[in-house]
Amino acid sequence: MKAAFGTEQRTSVLLIMGLVLLYTFEGGMKAVIWTDVVQFILYFSGSIAAFFLLLHRIPGGWDTIVHAAAATNKFRAFDFSFSLVNPAKTYTFWSGVIGGGFLTMASHGTDQTIVQRLLAAKSEHESKIALLASGAIIIFQFALFLVLGVMLYAWHGAPAIHPGQSYDWVFPDFIVTAMPSGLRGLVIAAIFAVAMSNASGSLNSLAASSVVDFRELRGGSIPGGSDSAGFLRLSRWMTLVWGVVLAVLGTLRWGPMLEAGLTIASITLGSLLGLFLLAFLLRRATASGVLTGMFVGFAAILWIHFYTPLLWTWYVPAGAGITFLTGVIASLASSLGVAPQKAK
Repeated sequence: MKAAFGTEQRTSVLLIMGLVLLYTFEGGMKAVIWTDVVQFILYFSGSIAAFFLLLHRIPGGWDTIVHAAAATNKFRAFDFSFSLVNPAKTYTFWSGVIGGGFLTMASHGTDQTIVQRLLAAKSEHESKIALLASGAIIIFQFALFLVLGVMLYAWHGAPAIHPGQSYDWVFPDFIVTAMPSGLRGLVIAAIFAVAMSNASGSLNSLAASSVVDFRELRGGSIPGGSDSAGFLRLSRWMTLVWGVVLAVLGTLRWGPMLEAGLTIASITLGSLLGLFLLAFLLRRATASGVLTGMFVGFAAILWIHFYTPLLWTWYVPAGAGITFLTGVIASLASSLGVAPQKAK
């Protein structure tokens, strides 16, 4: 929005969140899913359109792109070097397989944003198909956007990005300055679609989790009972509350968009994955032990993030490991004197 309309970051965030809140508040999960379908088609078609336009606009076409990328090894598929602290080695084969494996296990197995979509399917079979299909689509999506990044690199004459300068401006600048008006609107809408799809899914999952927590605190309720309308109102209010929270967080400056988002997710997903591993793998896990492990794991990753040079790609395995080990010790210690209470 800043590139297209000249609005400031805070104004852009508030406008987008206002639109997302409107249809998420009124439509709930059904609105989130169907708008996600439309937004998915929109941003994929917009990205493919950008691919062919760049291919047409760059003098020499694909040969020029390959030549520009070869000098800096941008088409290098695998880097088998190993490092936990070298920023130049953030994206290696090992961090992708190990760190990325843990990150995907957490995001697709424990994160409410994904799990709520799987639970919305009509059957377990459909959920499995959706999960496997998402893996194939994500591979294609990442490949497409990585190639677009290389093409934009060649479009700008293979520039050197100066230290401290963000890459985030490159694609919006190309859209506004180089695309014809009709296509420009499509691709801008595609970028909005990505932002709104992520925000709506997050809002709905946060509201659902919060309502379940309130239900547990109140001793549970019977679906369809007399308090169903009350929980519906509560879920809508929680959607508004989390909308305000996300809008405020969105106005802060987190650095380059992609790494900021993945880093923040990795800080929280490690302890969440550790919690689930404890509940599933340790029969003697207790509620107090699991919660102790989760809070210790989360605190440990925060300390690692701010005070150590460990790369963010290793946050999830580190957080899950710390949470699991702490939870095992705390559960065994608490079960010595008290009959174990199985973690939910």
